[in-house]
Amino acid sequence: MLQELPKKKKDYAHPTRAQMFWRTQAECLRRAITPCLMYVFMSMIALVMQTVSKGVVSWWSIALGIVCIVCGAVYNAHLCFHTGKKHYEVYLTGEFRRRNEAFGIESGGDYRAHEEFRVWKGFYIGLLTGLPVLIFGTVSAFTRAVDFVYLMFAGWAYLPLAWARQISGNLNINGAWTLFMLLLPIAVSGAFYLLGARKRRTEKEQADARAAEVERIREEQKQKRQERETRVQTEEQRRKTAQSKKKK
Repeated sequence: MLQELPKKKKDYAHPTRAQMFWRTQAECLRRAITPCLMYVFMSMIALVMQTVSKGVVSWWSIALGIVCIVCGAVYNAHLCFHTGKKHYEVYLTGEFRRRNEAFGIESGGDYRAHEEFRVWKGFYIGLLTGLPVLIFGTVSAFTRAVDFVYLMFAGWAYLPLAWARQISGNLNINGAWTLFMLLLPIAVSGAFYLLGARKRRTEKEQADARAAEVERIREEQKQKRQERETRVQTEEQRRKTAQSKKKK
């Protein structure tokens, strides 16, 4: 029987440009799905608050709706903060591998180049999180036929427009204004992604500082021990010299 050839493992450490591009897209999209679903979930709760008021806008229903939207943003911030920390950790691993490869040293481990930290990634994740807003907001600028679907899938962006229409009594306010709500996930994701990376960098610097301090103390102790041994040896030599002189 012919021996089956071993399957070739994917090289995540040295991707081609095309592989790097598509893997980065997949990684950012994966990081955007959960906060997007959280926004939708909180939008449903906010929509229930509006239903309880029987279609009449009240300040408490608006306040509760805003709280729901803020809760979605907080969860978005939490996820992107930890994503920033993880991506910066991968960046540090990549720097270590590149230094080793410059000296011809191969490094193992589960390293994925497309997960490395980049400043723009947090903002791009935010853009992907708000992709339904970009789509429905653009369409609603020309027609209100998608308003119901818009409310279901991106109510957190549509509700402020609904409140403005009911408060002002002007039902013809263009849906394109909802595109400004796209700035919410972009700003939150980008800012907390950078904060997460900064937190990880600070932790790395503190760890390096502690390691350097431990090494300094170790060197000082080593030097003191050598000095003490040298002093003991000198005293021993002096004692032997004095004993030899007495014998003479």
